[in-house]
Amino acid sequence: MRFHYIAPSTLPSRSANSVHVVWQCNGLAQRGADVTLYAKRAMPDAQQLPQAVETTYGVGSTAFRFETVYSASTLGDNLRIARHAVRCIRRSEPGDAILSRNLYASFALAVLYRMPLLFETHQLESGPRKWMQRMIVRCPWVTTVLISGHLAVYLEQHLGTAPHRMLVLHDAAPEWITPVPTAERRGRLCALVDVAQGPWKQVCGYFGHLYPGRGVEVVEAMAAARPDVLFLVYGGTEADLTRKRNSNPLSNLSFMGHVSHPMARQLMCLVDVLLMPYQQSVSIGVAGHDTARWMSPMKMFEYLGAGVPIISSDLPVLREVLRNGENCLLVPPADVGVWTAALTQLDDAPVLAARIGATAHMEYQRQHTWTRRAEQILAAAKQL
Repeated sequence: MRFHYIAPSTLPSRSANSVHVVWQCNGLAQRGADVTLYAKRAMPDAQQLPQAVETTYGVGSTAFRFETVYSASTLGDNLRIARHAVRCIRRSEPGDAILSRNLYASFALAVLYRMPLLFETHQLESGPRKWMQRMIVRCPWVTTVLISGHLAVYLEQHLGTAPHRMLVLHDAAPEWITPVPTAERRGRLCALVDVAQGPWKQVCGYFGHLYPGRGVEVVEAMAAARPDVLFLVYGGTEADLTRKRNSNPLSNLSFMGHVSHPMARQLMCLVDVLLMPYQQSVSIGVAGHDTARWMSPMKMFEYLGAGVPIISSDLPVLREVLRNGENCLLVPPADVGVWTAALTQLDDAPVLAARIGATAHMEYQRQHTWTRRAEQILAAAKQL
């Protein structure tokens, strides 16, 4: 199957949507699709892009083809990508499958040209974009792909209409994440991270942005309460990192900064506990966008794949995947006392910790990889 994937992304970049897009294209290619990805590239020379994508995301540079645009300006990026993609797709052979996360391209192809497609959306639009989103999802020849059941409910309420056809697919993680035996984790971690050396009772890992609502303040409070536990925080912009490092008085809390996605997944497998302290309101770094009610964080699935016990905020949308005492421990988002008690529970009960990690990894393998997600996308595309 020839597959056109239209992104809202700049490649390579640190944005979550670019990670999602690249790995989903790779998953489709792994399942036999002939994929062309439409996006903006970050460099003038298009020949540099495949290697840059491989270095940044860990995806093979020849897994799929790129049709990209470049501009030094960021103004109108999505429109620029959409215009190029629509022009190319209208010249292509009829019958090709289309998956679009680009609102403008989706509107042009589905509403103006009445072309069947899969429209994937991760948010509720506002203003004229809300009207476009409503027009797209109501088309009988469009299947709307949503990242959670909660988003399906909120989208219908927001638009005043349900999608004509809908498919709920949670986010996913790359295949081949391999857990490390508990006895080997600390030694391997110390070889990569100097501060991990020492008589730490546990090493906890947080991976992600430092935006409001991501729960870094919970990690900071846990570190203050548990000086015998090392807390490693990976991610954040340079400005956020400077601010956090300058205000951090704790020797057991280290803001490690950004690492590549392949390195992050390696480190996830080497800590004792993975932390996911999302709060009731979660920023994605864009003003006015709060995803706590319907999110499907990619790092949740990477955490599951690591086979390391997870402590997560108990939010309704996360319960679509997480189950307390089975594949994680769920705790109230802001109750630091319960978070630290959960740490103690895992340390005191190594059998429980091992069982939670093993269950998480098994469920990741069975249903939460990009290739598993691609199988459902390809099946839906064949029904258009």
